[in-house]
Amino acid sequence: MLMPTPPRRRSRRAGDTPATPGRSEFAAAFLQRNRQYRAESARLGRDATADERAAFARQWGLSFRLSP
Repeated sequence: MLMPTPPRRRSRRAGDTPATPGRSEFAAAFLQRNRQYRAESARLGRDATADERAAFARQWGLSFRLSP
């Protein structure tokens, strides 16, 4: 008799999203509670260049390696 594969080991089909938030979602939600982060994010604005956004992400630890 074959045992069913546990849910955490099942392969995801294309388009499926994980039920639990990933590292980046967790970090972003955590930082939203930080007053200094919110102020600097607002100061950065939508007109920021890609380099400015990348520096901001590195400063706050929002740069993650891609999962294999």
